[in-house]
Amino acid sequence: MNNMQKINKKQGGFTLLELLVVVGIIAIIGGAMISSFSGNEDKAARGVATQSIAGIENSIRIFVNTTDRLPNNLETMVCAPYSAAGDVTTAVWDGAAETDPEAAVAILATSTEAAVGATAAAATAYKFGGISNVSGVGGGMTKKLAEKFVGTTLTEEEEIEFTDRGLLTLRYAIAEACDDDAATTAALTDVNGTTGPFGDTTNTLADIDIPNQAFSDPRPDDATSFEFRGVGFEGNVAEDAPVLMWYKGSDVTDAAGAVTANGYNNVKIGAGAHDRILAFGIGGDSDLVGPNAVFGKAPFYGQVGKDKFAHYIGLFNTGTYTHDGTSWVIPASSSVNIQAVIDARGDFLDEEFAEFAGQKT
Repeated sequence: MNNMQKINKKQGGFTLLELLVVVGIIAIIGGAMISSFSGNEDKAARGVATQSIAGIENSIRIFVNTTDRLPNNLETMVCAPYSAAGDVTTAVWDGAAETDPEAAVAILATSTEAAVGATAAAATAYKFGGISNVSGVGGGMTKKLAEKFVGTTLTEEEEIEFTDRGLLTLRYAIAEACDDDAATTAALTDVNGTTGPFGDTTNTLADIDIPNQAFSDPRPDDATSFEFRGVGFEGNVAEDAPVLMWYKGSDVTDAAGAVTANGYNNVKIGAGAHDRILAFGIGGDSDLVGPNAVFGKAPFYGQVGKDKFAHYIGLFNTGTYTHDGTSWVIPASSSVNIQAVIDARGDFLDEEFAEFAGQKT
């Protein structure tokens, strides 16, 4: 009798077959969920970026208007020869870089192939990266972002306006670290307690350990060498200092030689067709960032490659300018203020929202 009871007793728990059925059902449901959420990660990121652009612009505008000053130590996104004294006025743009946003990238591409070498590094300013949008290729700015700008230099009026309102220094990348020519290095003396040569050696901008700290001072590795992390230095705001200008767009010239104002790139961010708009990255060395500042940490855009510059960029309108058909005619600057903020791919607020909503791809 006891044996019969043992034989007929119902087994507890799940059988292997039942477990396999449950696992199969979960896998089917999980696959369906993954399919239904496909692409939503990018959409969520664009939504965050849309909110970030608006919030950053409003925060800077409040800072400028309530303090009646400009943020200091912004990032130029420019490579210039190292100067311990912060004099960057000897660095000049190649002529094409000041008129053609794509030509400036071509100049940089040449330098990264070691064709520029010591001669160009001693006298030339060029964009911080801008070779490729692909992760791990080129480093620095994405190509898409770099092609939003042309090179320019600060005017006397801008120097006066900036310094009078608290913008005294800007962050530059050490030109000797911006190409891959091992022969071009800078002699750094007592930078963060270390003295020694610094440059790219066999590295490129794509090899920087922490791209968001690229414009910070070099980080010591020991008493005589540095890690390839921060490649920046502090440059003084001065007339002829190289900076980047938002490319306003080409003018249209008819058969009779009459010039029609275009300036579409300016107009789409709410500026005048011929406004002069300078671009500066909002990095951790700026006084906008800090424990008691506007931002606790430098805001960054996450939808760029691992080696790419990811900070948001402030576009500052330095005044309305006129055009005579061939060159800028620059009057005294009006009061400088923030015009717009763009992300690290060069997208402005309305554009980013259109991508988030699925209207623009």
